[in-house]
Amino acid sequence: MAAVTFTIGEAAARAGVSRDTLRYYERKGILPRTLRTQAGYRTYTDAAVEQIRFVRHALRFGFSVNEIAAFLGARRAGHPPCRQVRARGGEILADIDRRLADLATARAEVAATLERWDRALAATAAGQPAGLLQMIAWPEAAANACAPSACAPLSRRSRGDVPG
Repeated sequence: MAAVTFTIGEAAARAGVSRDTLRYYERKGILPRTLRTQAGYRTYTDAAVEQIRFVRHALRFGFSVNEIAAFLGARRAGHPPCRQVRARGGEILADIDRRLADLATARAEVAATLERWDRALAATAAGQPAGLLQMIAWPEAAANACAPSACAPLSRRSRGDVPG
C-alpha cells in the first residue's frame, strides 16, 4: 500500500507551520527534498509532518535552524551528534540562567523605581510634575529618594536646552 501523501498546504496545516516554512526547511536540509507530482507539486508524508513537529520542538528548546540542520545532517551521514547536542543543550541552559538573572535584576530595579515613584507622587501636589521620568534618566537623582530638589523637574536652562 502506498504511503499517504499531502500537498504542501495540508502538510503545513498538520504541522502548524506555513508553506514558506516547509520550503525553508527543505532549503536548509532539515527536510529531505520532497517527492513531486507529475505536475511538479511537492508532496509530504506523515513522516515529514512528524519531522516538522520535531523541528518546532527543537526550536522551542533553543536550538537554531542551522544547528538542527547540522545535527540532522550528521545523523544522516552516520555520525550521531549526541555529544554535540548535549553540549549545546548545556549552553542553552546556561544562557537561560543568565537571562533569568538579568530579568531578576531588571525586576528588582523596576520595583525599586516604582517605590521611589510612589514616594515622589505622595510628596507632590496634584497637578504638579513629580519628575518620574528624570528618575529613570538620572538614577543618582533618584537615590535621594525624592528630596524636593531631586524630584523637581529640571528647568529647560539646567538641562541645557536653553543657552545660559
